[in-house]
Amino acid sequence: MGLKSSFVVYILLTSFSLNLKAQKPLFEANTTIYVVRHAEKDTGKNPTLTTAGFARAGDLMHKLNNKGIQTIFSTDTRRTLQTADSIKLLYNIPLIKYLGDTIGNDLVNKINQNHSNGKTILVVGHSNTVPKLIRRLGVKKYTIENLGDNEFDNLFVLTYKKRKIKFKKIKYGQPYALSAKMN
Repeated sequence: MGLKSSFVVYILLTSFSLNLKAQKPLFEANTTIYVVRHAEKDTGKNPTLTTAGFARAGDLMHKLNNKGIQTIFSTDTRRTLQTADSIKLLYNIPLIKYLGDTIGNDLVNKINQNHSNGKTILVVGHSNTVPKLIRRLGVKKYTIENLGDNEFDNLFVLTYKKRKIKFKKIKYGQPYALSAKMN
């Protein structure tokens, strides 16, 4: 490789690394996102929550009490909307619907379009979308593909601090085995 070619490669690599360093983080510092799967559901097409599911939705409301939720993002299914409903009504929080795809781009776009960047938000999704949303929101090391059919008690918390994301999984409400007995 000649001197001219080496110089061109050097310039390209330098500008590429500068672009990586200058890349804007996905969300501003002080953004907190709570991600949850809908509560226990009935069977059928677009089912409602079961008795245990409504109890879990209430548990979610109590768990997120005083967390400062400012906006809720939910897919347009009855089970996700009902999971978020107690929080929405009690605290008079706006609910914005997003497409329940496994890519997560619509959710990120809606968060930015609705000026929720820098706020505390709740996202309600599904067993097959929540893991992908977590990765799309910046937690690349989260490797679970789908939540188990019986996993309804997980609450994922993503906190953005400067260029870093703090991620944790916590439990809320009754463990599924106990809540299943309510039905």
